[in-house]
Amino acid sequence: SFVMIAFLCEQLNCSSYRDVFGSAFGKRAGNMVDALICTNSFFACCSYNILVTDFLQKALEGLFGLVAFPRPMIVWFNTLLITMPLSHARNLSPLQYTSMMGIVIVGFVIMYVVSDFVFQFPDAHVNLKENKFRVDLGLFTTLAICTGAFQAHYNSPKFFRELGCDLEAHKWVVKRSFLLAFAIYSAFAVSGMGLFGKDLMGNVLKNYPAEGNVPVLMCWLGMAFATVFTYPLVFTTGRDSFIGLCPAVQRAAKKHPTRTHVVCTSIPVALIATLACLVQDVSKITGLLGATVGASLCWIFPASVYLRVTSASASELHEAKVPLLPGRHSSVGPLVKGPSWMRTCAKGMVCVGFASMAVGLSRTFGLI
Repeated sequence: SFVMIAFLCEQLNCSSYRDVFGSAFGKRAGNMVDALICTNSFFACCSYNILVTDFLQKALEGLFGLVAFPRPMIVWFNTLLITMPLSHARNLSPLQYTSMMGIVIVGFVIMYVVSDFVFQFPDAHVNLKENKFRVDLGLFTTLAICTGAFQAHYNSPKFFRELGCDLEAHKWVVKRSFLLAFAIYSAFAVSGMGLFGKDLMGNVLKNYPAEGNVPVLMCWLGMAFATVFTYPLVFTTGRDSFIGLCPAVQRAAKKHPTRTHVVCTSIPVALIATLACLVQDVSKITGLLGATVGASLCWIFPASVYLRVTSASASELHEAKVPLLPGRHSSVGPLVKGPSWMRTCAKGMVCVGFASMAVGLSRTFGLI
């Protein structure tokens, strides 16, 4: 689907995911993409808050013996002293250095968990053997979480442009990038399952004891650092998408730029912190994101656009009497020719997307 978006950009002469979706379903339909990006940023920041709280709570337990330190206090302490001021900053370029440090820290954490699995393989093998052929509806939950983890599809047009609009180069980069990411995620997931079996938590590091484990303590502190400085980068994307969706906010930003900036930053950050106080399992948020926003942006939307523009000619799109979205006019788009197997694949993507959404939401809310 990542490559399919680039293909549609090339065929439809579009420069953004919003334009791709709008070319098939009308210009205003592109607002749906911005709305999903805004929603994704909001809940991603919430998951960051939950993770930081997990890490700091464990670190306080290991350093000072504060076993039952209140989570809401940690959330609001982190929000008021760190994430709120960082989110108000207009220039985020200095965070490129903390981002590089964050990548190093994440790499260290992955190597620690994988190496722990390797050294304890005789015992870990038992857990893996017990769950080797486990097949149930949890596969759809895993799919939803993985979809959220691999979700970067709204950046596909940008990468395509940076590669000189060369579709073959785009395919080459995407194939190797996703294979590398999949290998890293798989190694980490298998290691966690092997080490902790059915007791594995959504945040693997929470399974480790706090006392007498200096490497794990360093992992907790390092991950808290890496996560807290990622927050403003993601939040800014969501805030900008929200402003782009609301003409009234855009007008207010022109008249009172500072006041609008403060309001559009402070209120969402406070709402995110409030939600983080109510949810303790980060996999609930990531699963919810993957089942809704991820399924839409990664599976349903690209496939729907492909099916739309390969099944209707330009005149049919223009002369459609009933727009696909109520109150929207179908845009004039060129006829895109694609192989039959691609249409079959696109139909399968739509089915997988809706199935993942239905099962993922049901399991997240405990319905099944």
